[in-house]
Amino acid sequence: MQTYRSVAARVNNADGVTQGKLDRRLELLGEQISERLSELSDMERVALDCWKDGIMQGTYEVDHQALTEKPYVSIRKVERVIEDFEPDDADSDEAADNASKDTGRLRAFISKLNEGL
Repeated sequence: MQTYRSVAARVNNADGVTQGKLDRRLELLGEQISERLSELSDMERVALDCWKDGIMQGTYEVDHQALTEKPYVSIRKVERVIEDFEPDDADSDEAADNASKDTGRLRAFISKLNEGL
């Protein structure tokens, strides 16, 4: 896919004859990539980006638009999920109790310091 991406980037700036050669190269690369994609397991395929299901069931092809939109991005799919942690009510009650105990200890400590001055 990296070679495909590099050839696709060259097509726009090439003259007419070179564009024809690059188009044929893209078609050949697309077919090779499709064959390789079909050899991968589902889990391996899920880890990659920039491909799509082919016209026939069980076939795959290069997603030309996705490859050209992201020319310098890895073809490995990276999805970040932000998980929010919501403590249980028991955990929050325990934390509140601990905070109030700490506050009481701190006040006692400060009052002892004030008595010594």
